[in-house]
Amino acid sequence: MENPLDKVKAIIPHREPFLFVDRIVEQSEGRIVTEREVSADEPQFAGHYPGSPLMPGVLLCEACFQTGAMLLRSAGASPASVAGASPATVMKRNRGYLPHWEQEGATYFVTFRLADSIPESAREQIELERWDIVATAEQVGRPLSDKERERLDHLYSERVDELLNAGSGACHFRNEQCAQVVADTLAKFDGERYDLFAWCVMPNHVHTVFRPRSGHGLSDVLHSWKSYTAKACNKLLGRTGEFWQRESFDRLIRNETEFERRVRYTLENPVVAGLRDWKWVGGAVGEAPTAGAGGAPALRDAGEAPALRDEKKPVLTRILEAKFRGMVHPGDVLTIEVAQEEKMGDAFVMNGKVSVAGKNVLRVKFIVAMVEI
Repeated sequence: MENPLDKVKAIIPHREPFLFVDRIVEQSEGRIVTEREVSADEPQFAGHYPGSPLMPGVLLCEACFQTGAMLLRSAGASPASVAGASPATVMKRNRGYLPHWEQEGATYFVTFRLADSIPESAREQIELERWDIVATAEQVGRPLSDKERERLDHLYSERVDELLNAGSGACHFRNEQCAQVVADTLAKFDGERYDLFAWCVMPNHVHTVFRPRSGHGLSDVLHSWKSYTAKACNKLLGRTGEFWQRESFDRLIRNETEFERRVRYTLENPVVAGLRDWKWVGGAVGEAPTAGAGGAPALRDAGEAPALRDEKKPVLTRILEAKFRGMVHPGDVLTIEVAQEEKMGDAFVMNGKVSVAGKNVLRVKFIVAMVEI
């Protein structure tokens, strides 16, 4: 007979001492009930009110989140690959006007552009539309839907790229010395701080596909690139003032198909823009990026592409409400009930309840989103 705990471990990746579900009691569409026996030798009791041990409320919430992650099996999550419900793996960081999503070990498609590369009126209109999409989702407490993400991509990949490829502004990278500065800067820490898979220096913007290495975040790498090249190019051009547009466009690449599409897009951008014999484009060959000569450069072997996964996994995105109504002590048996209240795109609003001997000790309302990681 299958061990109930083994069944739990087959669904979610949590393990002791951070596993707070022992068994599934019952499950139906949109609802699940689990149990958890609280033992006196659990590590939290060594420091949480020693002598009068109480179960921390945050761990009661975690039991609900883990139970909710198990419920999402019926919402399309792969049983063998359910991600941790807490803490969230994908982090939102604010840089400039718009939020940016980052993940440890992820690969990104990033575009950054010169300050005058898009007319001010067009830039403000696009940023207003992009911000409105994000703000609408945040106002109702949910993550972006697939359609909203597609709309954000459309605003940049089509509208902004069309403006960039038109060659607006001073186009400083038609100056070969400036283009060389950027190309050399991208190459400098490849293989050390990041892995650079493809790059392209266009007359007024730069495309890159890269993966930051451990200890070097996306924002850190971008700041380093933009800060150094701005100073060096301004010096070459005999100018002062803003060089790069503050806001960059970064897209977390979610699977192999998207990786290949973004790399190909980067390498073919000069041809699409009508540039002939444009040499400031390259893919990673061996240990360093090399420039092409108008054709598509060779890439690293397919076996060296970043390890990416297609499956969507449940990730806690927001706690809407939590009410504690009692205390839990060692020896208590928790009954954890979670029900799906509403589905919004790839996000699920859930209601959780924890009881001991029929008495409610916690009610919590939270959102879990299905996220490709």
